[in-house]
Amino acid sequence: MNEVRHIAELSALLFGLGAAAAFAGRRGVAAARMLLVLATACGAAYLGARYWRAWPMTPMFLGAAGLPPVLGALGLAALRRQDGAQRLFVLRGVLLLGFAVGALAAVFPKDFYLPFIKTISPFAHALLAFGLLGRAALFLCGIHAAAALAAPGAGEDAQRRAFSWLARGFAFWTLSLFGGELWCYAGWGTPVVWEDASIITAMATWFFYVGLIHLHLTRSWSAPARAAMAVAGVGLILVLNCGPDLGPFHPPFSW
Repeated sequence: MNEVRHIAELSALLFGLGAAAAFAGRRGVAAARMLLVLATACGAAYLGARYWRAWPMTPMFLGAAGLPPVLGALGLAALRRQDGAQRLFVLRGVLLLGFAVGALAAVFPKDFYLPFIKTISPFAHALLAFGLLGRAALFLCGIHAAAALAAPGAGEDAQRRAFSWLARGFAFWTLSLFGGELWCYAGWGTPVVWEDASIITAMATWFFYVGLIHLHLTRSWSAPARAAMAVAGVGLILVLNCGPDLGPFHPPFSW
């Protein structure tokens, strides 16, 4: 299984090289985008390999390691609709977050080789897929919110895009929670075990974004304050929702 793990490590390395190129000036932007494409492709290959090796069991601990390629794919879609400084800001943000999460997952793989329980319902895949899409979309919400804070002149457009990604991320996150609940009922006829830390933290994050959506719709806080909350949400996801997938340190690129 080490060769599968090396695909994830290569993806993290490509994200890191892309981030370095994106900060190297205008000449590095094209290289950064190409490296983002390659990193996303490697991450997608890693996800496919994990599923192939584990089937018909469900692969464990993909919440962190599977996030970079999903973030990369959504980031590439977001970049096509933007121009100028905001595009560069988003490119850098996607590459940095992809590298940070990928590197953490590479050195803290947490029982990397173990499959989880048997895949007995399509809702098992909904739990993981919508969860990854939700986290990635909320990361993009935070990146656009950071762009609004960093460049007040483009703040209105960045705020609008941040709210758009917030709505998508919240919808995906909700579908993930429902998928997990339906998986439990379809598989074992029992509800979700709420004593599990990852379930509790997923709900805590969901309620955080309920509050953020409320603030956007009611305009109770100023636009910069709402943007700051969206940026803080990135850290919340990293700690509460990627954290449970991380375990003891494992040296990278070990054979």
